[in-house]
Amino acid sequence: MKNIRKIRNQGLPIFVSIFLCGMILLSPFTSSASEETSMDVIGRLYEFGEKSEYEISSTQVHKMTTETSTLGTCSVSGTISRTFEKDDIPAYEVADNEFIAFSYVYDGSLLDDSDDAWHLTEDNKKIVDGIDLPDKIKHGALIFQTSLDRETWITSQIYTDLVPSQGKEPYEKKFLTNEIQLTNGCYYRMIVVYKMEFETGTAKYVLFDKPVYEYKKIAEVYEFYAGYRNAGIEQLSANERKYSLGALVNAGKGDGYSGTAPVDGEDLHYGWELGNFFVSGYTEKTDDQIFLKNVGDRITLWFNLKQDITSLNGDTRLRIIEDKNGYDQEFQTPKMNFGYGTLIIRYTDYQGVKHDPVIYENYLKALTSEGANVRVKFFEEGDYEVALDYKIKNTKGLGKTSDYRISFQFKVRNGNCMVYPFDIKNRSELTDSSVTEHGFYLDLARSRYLKINVTRAVWTRGTGGYTEDIRYNRPARDGEEYTDEGIYTIEVSNPSTGKTTEKKIYVGTDNILKAFMKADNGGYSINEIAELVDKGAEIQQDGTIILPAKGTVEGIQERSVMDADEIAEVISPGSTVEGGHQPLETVLLVPEEIEGDYSGLFFAILGTVSGCGAGILIYGLWKKKRSSFDLKKGTGK
Repeated sequence: MKNIRKIRNQGLPIFVSIFLCGMILLSPFTSSASEETSMDVIGRLYEFGEKSEYEISSTQVHKMTTETSTLGTCSVSGTISRTFEKDDIPAYEVADNEFIAFSYVYDGSLLDDSDDAWHLTEDNKKIVDGIDLPDKIKHGALIFQTSLDRETWITSQIYTDLVPSQGKEPYEKKFLTNEIQLTNGCYYRMIVVYKMEFETGTAKYVLFDKPVYEYKKIAEVYEFYAGYRNAGIEQLSANERKYSLGALVNAGKGDGYSGTAPVDGEDLHYGWELGNFFVSGYTEKTDDQIFLKNVGDRITLWFNLKQDITSLNGDTRLRIIEDKNGYDQEFQTPKMNFGYGTLIIRYTDYQGVKHDPVIYENYLKALTSEGANVRVKFFEEGDYEVALDYKIKNTKGLGKTSDYRISFQFKVRNGNCMVYPFDIKNRSELTDSSVTEHGFYLDLARSRYLKINVTRAVWTRGTGGYTEDIRYNRPARDGEEYTDEGIYTIEVSNPSTGKTTEKKIYVGTDNILKAFMKADNGGYSINEIAELVDKGAEIQQDGTIILPAKGTVEGIQERSVMDADEIAEVISPGSTVEGGHQPLETVLLVPEEIEGDYSGLFFAILGTVSGCGAGILIYGLWKKKRSSFDLKKGTGK
């Protein structure tokens, strides 16, 4: 046959080899480096006799021919971080908050083969391995299943008459994963079945010859596992903080689960609980159902099923039944097969936009067993509405049925009260009191519910010193840029915690304003710094203030004689400027030309001299030696 994929009889060894190679080739991919990819899935082939019902569960030996055609190709696509092997089947680690899809593409080949080769024919059965199909298999059927434990399989979708009689063009059936499956880690199974025939000759009848055929049935089974990186690993600890949510009501009967009647003594649901939802992974909870999260927190919704859904409250006559035509009026969902319970989650973002509800039909059956805590979803900031709709029937007598709804709302907020300014040019983070010549932008770190206000002040120097002018005081948004010169005050408040934070950033090149922003400059006002500069202080590029030293000596050199009191005044930190602040440390540099017995004295006081003690020291020596220094000649009398 032409263009036919082959499944060979190496079985598990070649399967393992393929995926070990895949691991080597894909490693060390991580979630942050993940990209969209697509790869084929290797399956197993089962061959059965004409009278079989594709009993793949009871088949002990997988009968595989050396070269066998398949009906199509199974593949996986999406943002896959890593491939590996789990329980002897292919496994895929999915990038966080992403999804993947499994596809089956019919290639159109088996329908075209001539009578002297194996080709597709109709199968009028309606059962596959104990699974009842809604219609006859005809030209192939596809069954897609999921399982949380690889023991209890839930049939998600069924397609019959997979290949139309004239279907020569390839076509695709696609199945998407969902967040509950990937959060917990899920097994998937795709079963493709079809009947084939081969003309072996003819048999002579009275008036004509009739072709004689040999028949066989084929099942292609593709099994795989997928989950997020921490799927199935993270478990609840006994002392972890948990908070239960949800209120049960009798939601009527067949009217969109819109009823709100309380469960009373005559109700099917009276006196027992199906299960409960609860939230974990939060740092704190407020009184109005707001869960606060910090960095590293993973706020998670769980559901604990407490009942066997086929024997509720220990009564085999009381059970969850399939709702084939269900809908939820509050969420405005379309009518669909809700299966054995449907979970619905709707998210409202920080802009007040209600997103389309996410629907997990057949939810209770997918949980497989009572007693287990099953993760529903990890939650980021936002408002959430959750409802679990299910139908109960008492098979005793007339078979009373009722609809029930467990619903609740909650909010998730970041607990911090921080905004992060970044330099526009080099993208480095700016801390409080930072200076940037280029401007900055704000990063809210996905904290969408903080209230942020930015004030821009411009300082202008006039005859009376610097004066402040507030140019604006307005709310800010994530990513907003600020490039105009000025001192910006960023005020952040968190309505959920009542906490506030303030940061100041200077944009510009004015050295006096740079010095004002520098936290370790002694707390001078802008005008005090300007006065220091007027008296000879220098300001370095980073805003550090250097008070006059060498310049003072050069000024003294212009005079021939200076008495000790004048020297003491120059070098003493005791003198003040406006505002009463002490000048910073002062250094007196002595010219090399100074000679005589007093040069040692100058070097003794070279460096840091504090208070009036320096003046007293020099004055005392002057009195003793009748000091009058000729600094120009370097002699002392």
